[in-house]
Amino acid sequence: MTKKLLVGMIMVLLCLQTAAPRTVFAAIKEKELEAYAAEIGTDAEGLNRYLVDFDWGTLEEIDADSVEELREFLGEPVTKENFQAFLDENDYTAEQFDQRLADQGYADKGYTAENILLVTDLYYVMGEPVNAENLQMLADDLGMTEKELADLFAESGLDIYSYAFMDDLYDVIYNDINGVSLHFLLQDVDMSKEGLDQLLADNGVTMDDFASYDELASFIYTESGYDFDMEWESMSPLLQAIGISKEEYRNFYDHLNTVLGGMDDAFFERLFALYDRLESFGDFETINELDDSQREEIVSIWHEAMDLFQLKAKFYLADGTTKQEVTIEELSRIKDIGNQILFVELYDASGNLLMNFSLTGDLVNHEIFEIPAAVEQPKPSVEPAAPKHEAPVKEKAAIPTKTAAETVKEEGKRLPDTASPIGNILAAGTVLMAAGAALYAWNRRKTHSN
Repeated sequence: MTKKLLVGMIMVLLCLQTAAPRTVFAAIKEKELEAYAAEIGTDAEGLNRYLVDFDWGTLEEIDADSVEELREFLGEPVTKENFQAFLDENDYTAEQFDQRLADQGYADKGYTAENILLVTDLYYVMGEPVNAENLQMLADDLGMTEKELADLFAESGLDIYSYAFMDDLYDVIYNDINGVSLHFLLQDVDMSKEGLDQLLADNGVTMDDFASYDELASFIYTESGYDFDMEWESMSPLLQAIGISKEEYRNFYDHLNTVLGGMDDAFFERLFALYDRLESFGDFETINELDDSQREEIVSIWHEAMDLFQLKAKFYLADGTTKQEVTIEELSRIKDIGNQILFVELYDASGNLLMNFSLTGDLVNHEIFEIPAAVEQPKPSVEPAAPKHEAPVKEKAAIPTKTAAETVKEEGKRLPDTASPIGNILAAGTVLMAAGAALYAWNRRKTHSN
């Protein structure tokens, strides 16, 4: 097992996909960058701050090799002439533009119409206007006609044609609690209004108990079973390949949700501590390369991760005639299990059996990691920003679940056939499945709306 994979497990648990901060601006010489910044009305630090504020990313993330490349990427700077042309072309006023800056929080950061640096950001600030073309596109995305969408708004006492900007419509549909957003939430989980009323009653809550759309969406997705069904759909090829049923995984899933519901600062401190311990190993391909003290440390990390998620495991090696219980310490010292089968039983901290499964060397090293993903992958949170020639259309958030199989495949290698079983267990067994479930449950709270 590579050290990168071990570190990846902890990083998945943390849902961290960020890059370490850097101290210099890409490959552009400082004097050239300062000259370009002055040309558009700021300095290098001010330009970097502006780009972050307007969602381009930092100069580091843009990673231009020259001022010319940066200039081409960012586009035309704002002048008095092209700003007025922008207003005239779109029938806006300067007062409307300043109001949009205020509405989006830019005024609080000191921005006015006079200190917007890039023409692209004029369009970004104003967003997409509510017009026939954009309304039709929205209706198409929602699988409705424009009239049906307008009628749905009207049923909630809202007039779809009273909004000036599409962002405001997106807020109604995806970010606010109202009849329109509730319609699409219930549509997602195939639930009627009567069904929601019963779900609320069963849990002793009312609609007034939800302070935000996120809270309501999380409640509906979780309590209706939608979250679990989506998780099972993505994980089932891997899980069924090693003998885990939907009922067993439900036990495991509920256990992880209970644990994650109690996450606090101490929980994350322990995770970071595990990451730091893994970082000290450097690179290695299999655990067989490590000395005894390093093996003991790997096993200790494994125990810590299991304890963190309040899990216990029992292991058995079977050769067709005998079945013998073994410890994780003993497994860490076995170089090759040959034709034996490794049986794993996973319990909660109270000793209740959550699931059991079996692994063979051939299955772990080959077939199990070749099962394709069933869900769309989340994009890394750090990537070069693209020019925003028009405001991005908000979409209903997908659930960005990363399965254990996908995590391993991203490393670009299979575990070698001679790898110790401890490596296989860490890669495809209980801890890594915990990581996948942790990622899912954590992101669930953050991705049901844009």
